[in-house]
Order: sequence, then C-alpha cells, then structure tokens
Amino acid sequence: MQKLFLLIFLWFPLLTIGQLNNHWSQNFNDESSLLSGAVVGGGAGPSAIFYNPATISEIKESKISLNASLFSFEFLKVKNALGDGIDIADKRAYATPRFLSYMFKPKKHPNWSIELAFLNRANLSTQISSYVDQRIDILPRYDGNEVYTSFTNFSNRYRDDWVGMGGSVKMNDNLYFGGSVFISFLSQYSSYTLQIDARPGADYTFSENQTYDIASYKEEELVKFNDYRLFSKIGMFYSQEHFSFGLNITPPVLSGIYSDGKNVMRQRSQNNITDPETGVSKPNYLVQDYAEKKEVRLKSKTPISVSAGFTLYNKSKTKILYTTLEYFGEVRPYAIAKASSSLEVDNDLDLELDEYNQWLNFVEGAKPVLNAAIGYKWYVKENFMLLTGFRTDFSYRKDYDLKPFWPDFSLKNFNFNKYHFTGGSTLHIFGQDITAGIQYTLGTLKNQNQIVNLSEPVEYNQTEKKALQGTRQNSMNTVYNSISLYLAASFNFGSEKND
Repeated sequence: MQKLFLLIFLWFPLLTIGQLNNHWSQNFNDESSLLSGAVVGGGAGPSAIFYNPATISEIKESKISLNASLFSFEFLKVKNALGDGIDIADKRAYATPRFLSYMFKPKKHPNWSIELAFLNRANLSTQISSYVDQRIDILPRYDGNEVYTSFTNFSNRYRDDWVGMGGSVKMNDNLYFGGSVFISFLSQYSSYTLQIDARPGADYTFSENQTYDIASYKEEELVKFNDYRLFSKIGMFYSQEHFSFGLNITPPVLSGIYSDGKNVMRQRSQNNITDPETGVSKPNYLVQDYAEKKEVRLKSKTPISVSAGFTLYNKSKTKILYTTLEYFGEVRPYAIAKASSSLEVDNDLDLELDEYNQWLNFVEGAKPVLNAAIGYKWYVKENFMLLTGFRTDFSYRKDYDLKPFWPDFSLKNFNFNKYHFTGGSTLHIFGQDITAGIQYTLGTLKNQNQIVNLSEPVEYNQTEKKALQGTRQNSMNTVYNSISLYLAASFNFGSEKND
C-alpha cells in the first residue's frame, strides 16, 4: 500500500490541471472544506497537516485521501473599472484535483502519527480584454469630434502547489504537539497592456496648415517567475471528552530557496500630444526596459499567522460546533521582483525620479487581517453526516499604502473581500468515506480607485501626468460570485489497535 501511495504521490502533480490577495481562499475538498476550515481545534481530518499538524493524531486508522474532482464556476464583474460606465468582466469553469494525502501510525512508535500530502494552495487565472470606441472632441487642434479608441488587457495566472510532511506526538491522553514542513512551488505570470489612440475621422477636412497625426499613449508591463519556498507549521492540540482546543503558528517566509523563469518588462510611450493649457507640444517618448534570469532579483515574503480554534461536542457527540480565528501579520511593502534599470533620466518627460529608479520593480505588501470561521457537523445516522460552515476572507491589499514604492508599480489585480458558505455530507460505507458538497462564494468591494479613466479623457492629464485619459475616481465596484462542487474520498485501512 505504501508503494502504491508513493507512485500516486509522485505522479499526481502531473495529472492536475483562489484568489490572490486573500489568505483563506483555499479548499482541500474533504470534510474540512465543508466545515469552512474551522478545524484548528479538531476535525481537520486529512487536511490536519495544513490547519494544525498536532491534530494528525486524531486519526484512528491509516488512510489515503484524495480529491476525485472539484468543479468550480467563477464570475467576476468590475463596474466603472475603466471609467464611469465602462465595466469589465471575466468568467471561467474548471476542474482541478488538488489534494492527496497519506496518514499512518508507525508500529514502532505508537504515540506518533505521520502524514504526507500534496495540496494546491492557490489556483488563479484571470484573462480580461476591453475595447472602447468613441467619437469625442479630445484634440483641440482639430474641429469637431475625433475617433478615440483604447484597448486594455489583463492576464494573471497564479498557482501555488505544496508538498509536505507532518507529524504529531501524543504527550498524554489529552495533549498533543505537532509540526509540518512544506516545499511550495509557486508560478506567477502577470501582464497588463493599455493602448489609447485619438485621430481625426476619415471625413475630416484639413485646412492648409494642418497635418494628419495620431495621438497615442501606451503602457505595458510583464512579470513572470517561478519561486520555490519552504514553509513550516507548529501546532498544539488539547482534547477532552466534550471539548477540544487547538493552536497553530505559521512562521513568516522572508526569502525563497530558489527561483527561475524570471522575466520583467515595463514600457510607456506617448506621441503627438499637446498640452491643452499651453498649446505646446509634449515630447514624444518611448521608455522601455527589460531584464531576465540572473538580472532579476526575486524576494518572497509571507506574514506570520496565528490561528486558534475551539470544538464543542454535545453529550452524545452527534452534534459538533467548530470555531476558528486566524490572525495574519503585516508584510511591509517590498519589491517582489526587481532589476537594475538602464534608463537615463530625462526631465522633459514628466516622469518622477522615483519612477526611473523603480522602473523594473514590481511591488507587493499586505496589511494585517483577522479572519473567522464557524462550522457545524451533525451525525444524522452513525454512518451519515451533514456538514455546513461559513468563513470570512478579507483582502490584505484593500486600501494598503505601498509607500515608499511607486504606487502604479504594484502587481495588477482586483482586491475584494470574500465570504464563503459551505454545505454537504459524508457517507461512511464499506469502511470508506465519501464526501460531497458545495461552496458558494460572494466577493464584493466598493468605491475603489479606477484602473484608468477612459470615460472622461483629456489630451493631457496634468494631475496624473498621462495622456489621453481622465483623472481616476474612487467609483470602481467589484462583484465576484463562485460556485464549487466537491467530490472526495478517503480510503481507510489497517485499523489501529493502539487507539
């Protein structure tokens, strides 16, 4: 059986097909998912290695657990993202097997319980394109309206897979300690393009001294890397007949152990732009730089987190209440990817000195967040359980000031708070556990700063020092809906006589 597990364990990552800016978006597709992750104080089952490794000792028999399939449907709509009345949206459906574990008790060490696991910590994919075509009077040097077009594209792929090992030791009949270690394989790809053009229409009649030109402005950026990091968790579990308590600490990660596939690029250009206040032509320019491989320095930082949970049982232990709180500390703003820039400073381009100095920086940071979860399990029959839960999932990037870094150099993404509602059942049949359920997630955030303002453009925006766009307003509202269907199985074997 152990050889079979190792074979599956090695191949499982190759057979597989979240949300950035939120800590609690993960699910591992067993009972812990349907209890909304409120399992630090007990009841985590196969996902104990992640939530609280001390609770690995709760197992009564060795077991292999895997997610047969997870079907998810996501819908994202961002109102006024590119200007008032200019919305963007994205949707996707996907199936992702993303949890596999093997739990066992060594015969020579009956007080120990061991677990090996592969899990998908995050899997985000966003692809949004928008094209705007208007007839507006934006170039004062031409009479009447001009053809104003813009193309905006976001592409964001983020995946984080963990492989780990954990263990728990029984100190006495009530007290357990445990720990786990993971290697994280993180892959990040993020790109953003904004192309704006304004030109006279085909029916425009030019005067003798006028020439045809296209006013244009473009922004483009790319960051791509793979990062390999080492995580650890330390847990404590105290259990009595009708009550249990758990505590788990995840130390911060301050640097990765290895990185590759690194590419960063940033470009900005403008042509044929006139300052409408002075009538003086602005300089044409193309500011662009690129770096790859060893030229790019990558830094990984994650916050310290501390979670605590209580589990309460009724007298017959047929109804169980689960609660968990987890605090995530702050990560001060830092350059997750950076490279030395070869740009030469040109004071005529309305670019700040800090922009030149940070040109190939991509910035991250996280504010402190406290999340809460509650779950409920009811043994309807001895072999049939109903489970439900709710958890918050607040954005750690909402309204977070990235100073002293240039604010526009943060990784492009949509920040919103999420709320997860879960429910389902587990059937114990022929000695095995079959779990099925559903999760509904609502995400929302209002009055955020727009990505760009294309609804009220001017030829040159003195406030933001950018061409062919208006001043951004705090009118962007995000709504996110997701439905996930669970189907998972745990295969139990080798009932332990020690317990």
